[in-house]
Amino acid sequence: MSIEDEIFKNHRVLLEKLEAFGFAKESIEGKDVFRFERKLPGCGMKAFVEYDGSFCGKVVDTDMEEEYTNFRRPGAAGFSAEVRGEFEALLLEIREKCCEDLFFQSEQGRRICGRIVEEYGTKPEFLWKNLPTYAVFRKAVSGKWFSIVGTVQRCKVDKESSSSEIVEIVNVKVCKERLDEILSTRGIFPAYHMNKKSWVSIIFDGTVPDETILSMLHDSFDIV
Repeated sequence: MSIEDEIFKNHRVLLEKLEAFGFAKESIEGKDVFRFERKLPGCGMKAFVEYDGSFCGKVVDTDMEEEYTNFRRPGAAGFSAEVRGEFEALLLEIREKCCEDLFFQSEQGRRICGRIVEEYGTKPEFLWKNLPTYAVFRKAVSGKWFSIVGTVQRCKVDKESSSSEIVEIVNVKVCKERLDEILSTRGIFPAYHMNKKSWVSIIFDGTVPDETILSMLHDSFDIV
């Protein structure tokens, strides 16, 4: 993964903020392209950053009028590490000022988690450094979790699948009396890494409609 892809993953670009930051917009064959350049203060080189749906950049030695690429090599040290640090610092500044976090990876997950924040006034908490994609939502008063969102291989949730595809799931608590009924619904599975007698997992792939998931989240909120 490139430096640019790593820094901007799980972020959405706000185009109006690119221009406010100093990007110049050009229309090329009907497509908007945003370009920015800045001298890197410590190494005497210039960085060029372009956005046309994704970010790419380069560093140029202005004295030699040549592109400098050594900073991209794994284990870059010395001057190359200095250049890399300044280039990354610029990209991080662009991310901070021109992008918004996309805490969740799937489109359905973003919609559902956005509704959780709106309706329950609780924000996702990322509690585990070794599991950066896992977030919990908890009730403000009791502090109890009513939903957990994370990523996992599909086959670990859907036992009828052999796919190792990484999918995003939500765990919700359900009434034990209705567990069998709920698990008979296509797209709902025994809970991953939770008590399977009172929790279920839903894959955010559109199989289960948003309104069904939101209804189950409402029930989970009440149960806990």
